[in-house]
This record gives sequence, C-alpha cells and structure tokens, in this order.
Amino acid sequence: MAFGDVGGTITELILTCRTPSSGTVHIEKGDAVSLVGPYVVTNTAAVESPVLGQAMAAASGNNVALPVKVRGICVFAYTGSAPTIDGKTGITASSDTGKVKAPQSGDGSGIVLKTDTVQSVVHVLL
Repeated sequence: MAFGDVGGTITELILTCRTPSSGTVHIEKGDAVSLVGPYVVTNTAAVESPVLGQAMAAASGNNVALPVKVRGICVFAYTGSAPTIDGKTGITASSDTGKVKAPQSGDGSGIVLKTDTVQSVVHVLL
C-alpha cells in the first residue's frame, strides 16, 4: 500500500478491542482511542493519556468489538498547538473526544510525520 507524499510500503497492525462494559459509548471511525482495561478502549480518556491507536469503525454500545489500528500511519484531528515534527515526539489524548494534542511533557505516543494546520490534522506513525 502506497501512502503519503513520497509513497512506500506501510505495515499496519489492527487489533480487535472492546468498548467499556458500562457508561456512554460514542466512538467514531478515525477517533484516537486509549487503553482503559485489558483490550478495552475509549475515546474519552483522561487528558495526557497515551494513545493506543485509531478506531477503524464506529461503536455506540457497551462491550462491543472494535477494530483498532495500533501500528501504521494514523491521521488524527488535533486540538491546541500543532504537534512537533522532530523525529521523537508523538501525541497524547486531548480533552476533546477522539482528538489528540501535543504532549505537555514527555514524548507521547508514536512519531509525528506531518501536520496540516489548515485542517488541524496530524499524521502519526504508531
């Protein structure tokens, strides 16, 4: 699969995870998700939580199977300042549901490859 401005082969890994067994669930395809239990993910994790991956489908029920891309290039919507492209810094969960942000401290998850400040999206290699 060719991807990006230059192209090339990308290896992706998708895991089957589950939504939480209780509470409100509203995950959209493309949302950033964080791990909150054994193979359990949410898009409403605490700010600065590590991002596990990207939801590959929508889910709105409790204890529902959900495919999550945990390796490969993910394009996430971000809030705040654009994440840094420096070869080591990634992203963390934002207070906005399903979005990411630049980490306040530490390196976060993945490596930022590209930011699009017009559309407020960031390309991250997980």
